Amino acid sequence: MSTYLRKFWKFIKRNETARGLLLVGIVILGALAVWGGVRLALNTEYPVLVVSSGSMCPPTNCVLPIGSLIIIRGQDPSTIVPAPPPNGSIIVFRPYVCEPDYLVVHRVINEVKDSNGYSFQTKGDGNGNPDSWDARCGTALTMISSSQVVGVYQGMIPIPYLGSAILGIRSFMYDDTTGQPRPEGILVIVILIIALFAFEVIEPSKKPKPEAATSEPDVQSVPTQA
Repeated sequence: MSTYLRKFWKFIKRNETARGLLLVGIVILGALAVWGGVRLALNTEYPVLVVSSGSMCPPTNCVLPIGSLIIIRGQDPSTIVPAPPPNGSIIVFRPYVCEPDYLVVHRVINEVKDSNGYSFQTKGDGNGNPDSWDARCGTALTMISSSQVVGVYQGMIPIPYLGSAILGIRSFMYDDTTGQPRPEGILVIVILIIALFAFEVIEPSKKPKPEAATSEPDVQSVPTQA
């Protein structure tokens, strides 16, 4: 095994493109490991989200402006507090079970507990009426079951403009109506990859080649006599 490792390390040291790809792979694996640790610590699959609508931002008391980075924690349904603003718990949930990537962040204003567990009535602080969800997944809903809850809002990450930048990149890369990647977004990624490899190929050619050492004849001085 050590022989293969030495050969691999020699190859990495000689090849600049391979070094770049290795570095990118290490960064990606490190980011995935950190993200997995955060998900485990906060007990939810979406520990950090970006607010993309103004339903929680009424004119008088804006709680979650568009572009806010929010922290979510998975909690026991019994700890969720139903109450009018500003006291009710704010939760992130899936209103449509057939669309798991569609998430909503609203406040819990009422709850019902029965043999099936907890169900919650939600409402955006900036909306006039409680939430109601159409029957696109088979049944129209006015209450959200605890199984649809992703987590409970804990607070915001105070990094200015980061959430807005993420929303801008997402809108450029994906179509908000269909959720499919945009052709121009795919084109930009392809161009960046080609540029990376082109840079790695062209850059070594710009390095000055070592000049061959020129040997000078060994001239010895001969003493002269007058």
